[in-house]
Amino acid sequence: NYIFSDKQQVVLMLHTEHGQYERLPQPPTITHQSPKDYIVDPRENIVIHCEAKGKPHPSFSWTRNGMHFDMDKDPKVLIKPRSGTLVMDISGGERAEAYEGVYQCSAHNELGTAVSNSIIIRQSRSPLWSKERISPIVAQKGQSLILHCRPPAGLPPPIIFWMDNNFQRLPQSRRVSQALNGDLYFSNVQPEDSRSDYICYARFPHTQTIQQKQPISWIHSMTHWQIISMTLICLVVSDGAP
Repeated sequence: NYIFSDKQQVVLMLHTEHGQYERLPQPPTITHQSPKDYIVDPRENIVIHCEAKGKPHPSFSWTRNGMHFDMDKDPKVLIKPRSGTLVMDISGGERAEAYEGVYQCSAHNELGTAVSNSIIIRQSRSPLWSKERISPIVAQKGQSLILHCRPPAGLPPPIIFWMDNNFQRLPQSRRVSQALNGDLYFSNVQPEDSRSDYICYARFPHTQTIQQKQPISWIHSMTHWQIISMTLICLVVSDGAP
């Protein structure tokens, strides 16, 4: 008997009496599968991967939400030849969310069964920003300040960035930075930071949509550093004496 191996697989070979090599029977082994948390693009067909090797070559079956998934009952669901990979054709207007659920692939042959991970299929979502009224923020020079973004929780989470009304990215520095949750931090505000168009944007990668929060305004409180200009008028009342 011999074992031939490479980085892809291990193959057991039997040296026969005729001087030939014959591959030994092997139980199935899963070689490729979709990620456990699989977020799908609603504009594209859903492809759930499941590949396995074995001798004899395995057959495949699926469960959905713990129950047998009968592909023959849905003409929009196909399984690739000599493979367990599923393809859900949603090009005709079907909704991807109709196929959400927990899927699991099994590969069988006469020597045993191999089972994939549970694969959670969820449609990418870009929910709308809730409407809110944002009052102007007042801060004094030198104070720290946080402008909250609070984007809607999409699937996957959106990419956050801040821009102004002219769609120009707002500059950041050691003093001004964006947190991981999207909030904009000022370590100490300065007069030049005052503006009425701090706008948080959320870009949802799968749906390629961008949504914006209502603009945030903040103004300086002039306390402690406002210069007051005034005119002093001197009135002289005289009784006739010089």
